Amino acid sequence: MRYWRLALSGVGLAALCVGCAPQEQQQAAAPPPGPAAGTPEWKVQNAMSGAPAEIGRGATIMDYPATPTGQPTQLRAGTNGWTCFPDMPESPPNDPMCLDAQWMNWLTALMGRTTPHVTAVGLSYMLQGSGDASATDPFKMHPDSGQAWIVDGPHVMLIVPPSQAALLAGVQDHQGNGQPWVMFKGTPYAHVMMPTAAASQ
Repeated sequence: MRYWRLALSGVGLAALCVGCAPQEQQQAAAPPPGPAAGTPEWKVQNAMSGAPAEIGRGATIMDYPATPTGQPTQLRAGTNGWTCFPDMPESPPNDPMCLDAQWMNWLTALMGRTTPHVTAVGLSYMLQGSGDASATDPFKMHPDSGQAWIVDGPHVMLIVPPSQAALLAGVQDHQGNGQPWVMFKGTPYAHVMMPTAAASQ
């Protein structure tokens, strides 16, 4: 979320605003418009922001399980075959994502620690960016002591069927230079990260 403040100063402006300070203070204290952070309504809006507006509007919105062994819960039914999740609280950046059917297979397998059943090229969006604990271990939830989160700017992700995994061999396996790179290379969860903008500093 971004907060903006307009600071006005000067003797002339102060004179014009005599008697208006209480109203300004009341406006400053008012909560920002929109649903409160963390509510189902907020999660729906946040999840939609992970993809282009046209995709987000028609996507099914799911929330992450409340427990490690739980199941995702549906916040809104969709119509276009895409599924969006809101920000994952465990990672530092705001990282909603929107997945096609192949990526949902991938995510379901990751959550169950099984081999993904990918049968075609799959695409997903993370247009707010992302934070990952590791570029090589798909199951790591937090970086090792002294290590930083891997923060990516807005990007699109691509997966291919296992039979086509050799096609990813020529893509670099590390983040850098704004180039596409393969995360979890050499594992069944390998996928291409394709930056669309640099990460916010």
